[in-house]
Amino acid sequence: MTKLTAQYVRDLPFSLSGQTLITDDALPGFGIRVGAASKSYFAESRVKGRTRRVTIGRVDTLTLAEARRLAMKALSEMADGKDRNAELRRERAKLMTLGQAIDGWLGERRLRASTSATYRSTMSREFGDWSDMELRRITPKLFQARFAQIMDRTPAGAALAVRTFKSCWNWARADITDCDGLAILAECPADIIKAKKLMPKAKRKQTFVSDWATFFEALDGLEINSNRHHGAGEKFKVFVEILARTGMRMGEASNLKWADVDMASKTFTITADRAKNGEALTLPMSDQTYALLAGLHGRSGRDVYIWGATPYGDPRKTLRAFRLALGWPINFHDLRRSFATIATDLDLQQSKIIRLLNHASGGNVTLGYQVSKNPETLRKSVQDISDFIDHKKSA
Repeated sequence: MTKLTAQYVRDLPFSLSGQTLITDDALPGFGIRVGAASKSYFAESRVKGRTRRVTIGRVDTLTLAEARRLAMKALSEMADGKDRNAELRRERAKLMTLGQAIDGWLGERRLRASTSATYRSTMSREFGDWSDMELRRITPKLFQARFAQIMDRTPAGAALAVRTFKSCWNWARADITDCDGLAILAECPADIIKAKKLMPKAKRKQTFVSDWATFFEALDGLEINSNRHHGAGEKFKVFVEILARTGMRMGEASNLKWADVDMASKTFTITADRAKNGEALTLPMSDQTYALLAGLHGRSGRDVYIWGATPYGDPRKTLRAFRLALGWPINFHDLRRSFATIATDLDLQQSKIIRLLNHASGGNVTLGYQVSKNPETLRKSVQDISDFIDHKKSA
């Protein structure tokens, strides 16, 4: 302990690393905290059996005499059981807005840029007018009214809005706690939707290709003439067939690079940054997939992506033309669903289907032990799926 004087405080050097606490022997509980770039006065005492330290102010904004006077007041309050830090936390909880919560939530989570943008877009679209509203003012009744408005427009969007809002709110509730780590914010107001059983039931799509002969007839006969995008039709045909024969997601296939393709070993890798579950996966090619990639390599082998200098774009016009020729509104994800359906019809092991689709095993302990990453164990499976497609194609 040292008797603090104005001269002593002024001459104190900054800390080289971390913080240094120096207490005043003239006023127990009063002291100065020295950091690498600043010095601040503090008051420290016990409140209800717990040590509490309160910042009084920076040295460059308070005189020593002013700091002592404020410290005496703070120490007196703590002696009466008043916890200033807890009050500050409660005040922060009262003042945090939904917009601040969104920024904090997305700022701390390690998400892909596209995922973060999707979350932010959902919050902006459904709750944008609440951005400056304090969280404490968003009541269950208010949330239910907004939920009803979204439901009238899009039930699926309402379910997404609830999930996204809950994630944001729960982050804020965990972030704003008292000195004992207990939540200050109330339970999420979106919980009223579950409590009242208002959440729309998710309807998983069941669409998949059942008539491969008609599918390839429409695909092979597709004619797209574009002066702006030379070869758009042929590239689309290859893209669609690769999706069908590999089960890849659209984003995985459209961003596939030649660096991720090994033509010698007939394998390709979905990198961790593109995989939905964040885990890289190397898969074997069927003979049919190899032929498709060999054709692409002859045209774009010197480019970064298998499609050329850039990833494969969004072929909306070509997709519309294909739907018209096919006679039903097919989506790219229907091809992944078709791949999985064929794998099931062929009675492939569940663990192999999960690996082929690069799905997370979740809480399945048994699947957690089946950690083989050897793509050769899947080669016969992908070949059987491609052969099945060809058999149905010519049937």
